[in-house]
Amino acid sequence: MSQWSKGEVQAKGVNLHYYRTGGAYPPVLLLHGFTDNGLCWTPIAQALSSTYDVIMYDARGHGRSGAATNGFTTELLVADAVAIIEALKLERVALLGHSMGAHTAAHVAKLHPELVRALLLEDPPWRGTELPELTQEDKDGQKQWENHLRIVQQQSLEERIEDTAEYNPRWSAEELRPSAEAQGQFQLAVFSQGFSQVSREWQVLMPHLTCPTLLITGDPSRGAIVTTAIAQQALATWNDGTLAHIEDAGHSIRRDQYEAFITSVREFLKEK
Repeated sequence: MSQWSKGEVQAKGVNLHYYRTGGAYPPVLLLHGFTDNGLCWTPIAQALSSTYDVIMYDARGHGRSGAATNGFTTELLVADAVAIIEALKLERVALLGHSMGAHTAAHVAKLHPELVRALLLEDPPWRGTELPELTQEDKDGQKQWENHLRIVQQQSLEERIEDTAEYNPRWSAEELRPSAEAQGQFQLAVFSQGFSQVSREWQVLMPHLTCPTLLITGDPSRGAIVTTAIAQQALATWNDGTLAHIEDAGHSIRRDQYEAFITSVREFLKEK
């Protein structure tokens, strides 16, 4: 990581912080999930850096990027990703996103197909039915999440690392510190800036994904979101879609089953 470059790109009034492995290789842009940051991709970036120019950035309100004071919507997250691509002059980028980042990446591929050569989606937040309105249960759940993070942020970094290790025993040591640091950096104001508008229209989005797409799924019994039915719906909709189902993995598939995940990603990318 010491050889990686870093910098900032301005997008819609927010400075977006990024890391880049560099090299004259095809670009791969990594989009992290909610409460993570760009460096939560470190093991994946290290694995890909010998053959790809890997870029990881902190989403608005996350990591070292600026606050989401002017909103936190799908439209803004997409604009941020496009700003990174254009500012760094990335040509025909492969997008690999997790959860919120996967949903953002899918929207980028829909709205800007000329920028994207391939799309890789790690357990996007696509649930069984389209929910145009936020329910009271959703609101209560988000408030509980916010309150939990408020308590977590009062802990020391070492305490957060210990808790992360306890709740995620299958994660490698390399995953623990970046995750704990990201939780401490996350800006709680995001919850009041439009977070509820993110990832609620996947069924409308799905038919518009025309580039080569890899959907990476885990086990819902372990906390993964995408079910077999949704995965099959996606594959039936896409002209160039591939499924990589990874057993015994929850929502953070790459952290739970790193070897199976990186093998699927490498095999898919080498053909694109």
